[in-house]
Amino acid sequence: MKNRIIQLLFVFTVMTIIISLLNKSFISLYTLLGVLWSITIIAIAFVIFIENRSPQSTLAWFLVLALLPIVGVLLYFLFGRSRWRRKKHLHRVEERRKIFREILGATRINSVIPSVQNEKSVQLMKVVQKFGGGPAANETTTKLLTNGEETFAEIIKAIENAQHHIHIQYYIYRSDEIGEKLRNILIKKAQTGVIVRFLYDGLGSYSLRKRFLKPMKEAGIEVIEFDSILSPWLLETVNYRNHRKIVIVDGKIGFTGGLNVGDEYLGRSKKFPVWRDSHLKIEGKALYKLQAIFLEDWVYASSGLNSYSWEPYLTKQYFPNDGVPDAEGAVQIVASGPSSHDTSIRNALLAAMGSAKKSIWIATPYFIPDQETLTLLRLSAIAGIDVRILYPGKSDSLISDQASQSYFAPLLEAGVSIYRYKDGFMHAKIVLIDDEIATIGTANMDIRSFELNYELIAILYESTAVVGIKRDFEQDFRVSTEVRWEDFQKRSIRKRILESLMRLISPLL
Repeated sequence: MKNRIIQLLFVFTVMTIIISLLNKSFISLYTLLGVLWSITIIAIAFVIFIENRSPQSTLAWFLVLALLPIVGVLLYFLFGRSRWRRKKHLHRVEERRKIFREILGATRINSVIPSVQNEKSVQLMKVVQKFGGGPAANETTTKLLTNGEETFAEIIKAIENAQHHIHIQYYIYRSDEIGEKLRNILIKKAQTGVIVRFLYDGLGSYSLRKRFLKPMKEAGIEVIEFDSILSPWLLETVNYRNHRKIVIVDGKIGFTGGLNVGDEYLGRSKKFPVWRDSHLKIEGKALYKLQAIFLEDWVYASSGLNSYSWEPYLTKQYFPNDGVPDAEGAVQIVASGPSSHDTSIRNALLAAMGSAKKSIWIATPYFIPDQETLTLLRLSAIAGIDVRILYPGKSDSLISDQASQSYFAPLLEAGVSIYRYKDGFMHAKIVLIDDEIATIGTANMDIRSFELNYELIAILYESTAVVGIKRDFEQDFRVSTEVRWEDFQKRSIRKRILESLMRLISPLL
């Protein structure tokens, strides 16, 4: 009601001004357009102000609107409108997602009793679930997959052995060598009667052409684009992308992590001949939640706000709930997005890092933390906890790279160790706590992942993959250069200004 009143007042004010101006014979069309443009800018600034955004975001928008008004208005309509608009747009479908989760919860075959020894892990599981994460699942095995060769080999092997269904979801899927290879395997499986569903993000995979997708559709593969950039809902969806990477085979084997599908993830890029990344293979009861996340996205993308039906998917063929009896530890899947009630992934990561007693090791390609995350890392380091950040030596984004470096000074001063990966591009998204608990998934350590994208992470409690994660961290530190506080302070004034500018506009993106 409040928003409707504001809109009516705004329209009434604009109409009053226009009528008043038109009554003056000396007014020119140019002057009228100038007045209307000024009113638009003022109206946008007013809306941003009353939405009570963070001070950094509000200030950034005001400066851009004042200094670059045309750019500012375009950015606002494409990227700047707040999450409540997205929630309003998806209110009906989010209610249906909630119903689906409740149905799945009521039809679970066995209750999950996590088999972990550490009381800290048990307590964290409970906290994360209260923050919106799924229940922790026992009888689940995990395998860390390091870099593209190992990851795609495991994914292809699982797909080739599929019997009932294959679910594929990626933010970026390229029609290059690895993209064609995987597509052709999917086509062969579909031709044998295996159900194949292929979901790709409309912005991240914008380069996919009809000629690439046509053979898939002809083979019977169901192909859906998540929020097309050509949609009439463009202004409501363009800034909220599905950044998840999910592969599920027969509801028994699943994959998620940092790798999309493209030759660069195999080190075939001239710019990044070495692409350092991490992925996760999951088998067991935790697949229940991963499957549910995929199907929620699938039904939304295929049915939108018009119609929906969960019934075809509520079978044991999609949710076998098979466990691996001898598996150690537990796995907890956490998902969040722009229509979520809260920033579940951010909150889960804060809870995990806040539980640390000895160490917090972070690998991320983009580091633009909110104030709570920045403060927690600083205080943890000051308290004597070994806080390390593994960051790319060479980034694929100037804005993100310079904005990230603007946070280095307060962290280094507090005692945080920052390592820049020398061998290539570091794209892994991992957090390791006390060598016992780890998170791996699709979310970067930045505000976009926390608030704007559809993301997911897997939290591993005393799981087998945690050992591999620590091993990879130690190896990566050996081939990285530590950023020294004394050296970092010597950077030029020009670079400091660039960092500050990029940090200022980073909340807009």
